[in-house]
Amino acid sequence: MLLIGPAVVLGAFLLFLVQPLAGKQLLPLFGGSASVWTACLLFFQTVLLIGYLYAHAVTRRLRPAHQAMLHAAAVAACILAPRLAVSAGGGSVHVLVALARSVGLPYLLLSATSPLLQHWYALLQPEGRPYRLSAWSNAACAAALLSFPLFFEPRFGLHRLDSLWEWGFYAQCALLLFAAAMLFRRNPDAPPRAIIAGTPWRMRFRWLAWPALGSAFLMATSTHLCQVVAPAPLLWVVPMLVYLLSFVVVFGRDLYRTQEGAVLALIGLLSMTASALYFDLQSAFIAKVALYAGGLLLVCLFCHGELAVRKPEPARLTSFWTHVAAGGAIGSLTVGFLSPALLKGYFELPVLMAATGALCLWRLRRTSRWQRQAAAMGAIVVATPALALVEGHYSGLVEAGRNFYGSLRVLDEPARPPRPAQRKILNGLVTHGSQFLDSRLEQIPTTYYSPRSGAGMLLSRQGPPRRVGVIGLGAGTLAAYGRSGDRFRFYEINPMVIEMARRDFRYLSRSLADIDIVEGDARLSLAAAGAQHFDILVVDAFSGDSIPAHLLTREAFALYLQHLVPGGTLALHISNQYLDLAAPVNALAADAGLGCTRLSSAADPSQGALSATWMLVENTPGRQPRKPAFPVWTDDWNSLLPVLR
Repeated sequence: MLLIGPAVVLGAFLLFLVQPLAGKQLLPLFGGSASVWTACLLFFQTVLLIGYLYAHAVTRRLRPAHQAMLHAAAVAACILAPRLAVSAGGGSVHVLVALARSVGLPYLLLSATSPLLQHWYALLQPEGRPYRLSAWSNAACAAALLSFPLFFEPRFGLHRLDSLWEWGFYAQCALLLFAAAMLFRRNPDAPPRAIIAGTPWRMRFRWLAWPALGSAFLMATSTHLCQVVAPAPLLWVVPMLVYLLSFVVVFGRDLYRTQEGAVLALIGLLSMTASALYFDLQSAFIAKVALYAGGLLLVCLFCHGELAVRKPEPARLTSFWTHVAAGGAIGSLTVGFLSPALLKGYFELPVLMAATGALCLWRLRRTSRWQRQAAAMGAIVVATPALALVEGHYSGLVEAGRNFYGSLRVLDEPARPPRPAQRKILNGLVTHGSQFLDSRLEQIPTTYYSPRSGAGMLLSRQGPPRRVGVIGLGAGTLAAYGRSGDRFRFYEINPMVIEMARRDFRYLSRSLADIDIVEGDARLSLAAAGAQHFDILVVDAFSGDSIPAHLLTREAFALYLQHLVPGGTLALHISNQYLDLAAPVNALAADAGLGCTRLSSAADPSQGALSATWMLVENTPGRQPRKPAFPVWTDDWNSLLPVLR
């Protein structure tokens, strides 16, 4: 236990730490598209399952001494094998290849650590409790989850953090080699067994189904919190932390009871329902998040508690954890990949809530009559938000669609004095543009782009024809400022936004300027193109929860300036409820020796204008770099923590 416990804890910590680290290292090379993060998720879940399968096969087919020899050889191979450099590419396949080249072998070794060492512990100490190591492992995962955004990311650049992670991995390898040597020396009696034997298929199904439900609830709650409740950065940490905590609780102590678990899950579902129905104000943000997090915790305690009471004897431990890993992958991939293809809105959480309420009712079917009636009433109340959310989603709807970039809606809103009737496009809760429905008013720029906004004042200036670049299309509102002879080039990563802007809004078609739209990540598109000689370059991509920080680094800033003519202007839209991005922009301007002006405009309902904050940077040649007051964001170091409001 002296070696195995620390090896399990350190392995789990490194396993969770490398995921955001490796993903963030890829952004400047592959862009900030959702497909990059989706490919990362697919890679890490697939390799995790392969690691569990490896641990299961080794423990079932080899004697303990041979297990020790094989795993020691695997550790040596990971130490000796070089981590290959990653080059830029396009598409999810290139992301998978890049991850395999850079962290594939170390991640595979770490993935196998927890189930394999739990098995070794059971062999070396038959009277021990190997499943308690799982609680330690999940506690270490939670520590890594918190430490990356709160400690490591603000203090270390990616290169330095990668080096620290590598030294931690070498320490983990040393612990694994010592554990293998101990197993080899003691060589307990454990004859080889068949890979699949001794477990009824009904039990295997439960080993898959319960973690699948818990994982699906995690993904659905994370999406709902970040897209429907509030687009706040780092909010996804809360549900993941709760999810891991549930494993710690149920596998740390044998306290779970089925009937109590179903009751707690129903209470958790009711707390989520209360949050959805009665806490609709922004001022209740903390209460809403707390209710959703508490509800998720109780539901996960139910799912993972049902799993814990079905854990087998240590001889079948690796088979158990392999099924758990597969079930978790099924749940997360169903919500992450299948739901966007089947559902046009973020409906997976209310659907799961309704289904889980019915499941709780079924689990309580043998209780007293009044308990069954109370559970039935609770299940009916839990199903209510599903209907309410769907009805709200389609109220005033013109068009809706969903892909890996989010759920988009085009809505028509009736006139509300002093504002005329308008059409707007939303991604979750974030408005990406609007247009008045009255044909006499339809070319008036609205939302963040009114004539009084920083971008509006800049683009309203009189002068010769201009070349204007815009990162972020939305409804295409800025095209309203186009004059005859102007050329506007929009960069948009989401193909559905392009389709809706062209079909459902008239800014692009009615503009007097020449309009060109480039689909794809803006930074990669600019890097691949020759000098564009823009007179004005607008960067408008920082209003949601997933801030593309790779568009706001020293390297990105230098790329923008390459495409601006001398005397041109870089305009950055930094309106954000949760982040104050003025300090990073000022630092980048000072680092480049350029002047920077902050312009804020107030909301004007009669003009459909929202309050907006813009930063205008003049590309004046011959300026000397200045020492900024705020640390300069780079591709190697950037953190949202210092700019949280």
